[in-house]
Amino acid sequence: MSEDRIIKLRNDIREYEAACLIAELVGEARVILNVGPSWGRDFYALTERGKQVVNMDIAPQRHLLAMVRGDASQGFPFPARFFDAVVMPEVLEHLIGDWIAFEEARRVLKDDGRLIVTVPFYNDQPPYHVRIHSPRTIFRLLAASGFSAERIIYRGGWIRFPRLVHAIRKILAPLKLSKAWYRAVVAMDRWWGEQPWSQRWAKGVYILARKDKALDWRHINVEEFRH
Repeated sequence: MSEDRIIKLRNDIREYEAACLIAELVGEARVILNVGPSWGRDFYALTERGKQVVNMDIAPQRHLLAMVRGDASQGFPFPARFFDAVVMPEVLEHLIGDWIAFEEARRVLKDDGRLIVTVPFYNDQPPYHVRIHSPRTIFRLLAASGFSAERIIYRGGWIRFPRLVHAIRKILAPLKLSKAWYRAVVAMDRWWGEQPWSQRWAKGVYILARKDKALDWRHINVEEFRH
């Protein structure tokens, strides 16, 4: 991928906002597994913040350093309790074995580690989307895999109007306020996404999850449908 293409993607408000929010959820974690890095958005954002990032993807990404080929639904080629955080941005909807990916993330995370997950809601148009999530199903999957959500940011707000955001950015460019405008958009969207009512209009979600005792969904179903 060309450097010009990467710069263009990094200046896209949707990519910029996602990178900022994911980095915020990663917090103080130092050693990060980035699953599904694609063009490198979170790799660049996190390494620039001093993180040690290992990338894993099923597809070759020759432009990225620290790259490991692997299928997230077939297991992670890393030792147990190795990473401070695992980042899985827009990955689960591509996986038939999504629960395997979560179990592997739990295995390679330290006991106090962070799992950062993002998913779109109700998005079944691309042929490579094989799992369709709603606000309820993603949290049920996390619970069944041994995670509990600690922080939730629903996707909405200004991010719904990228052309408008970019148009205002161009107006502010001569005043050297473009970066300040982007930061303001992220701050407004973060506030919006953390309000209880924002779920109603959300197109997706950012989740910070921690290890927890897995809920026994087999037992729940047995009890529910016992006759």
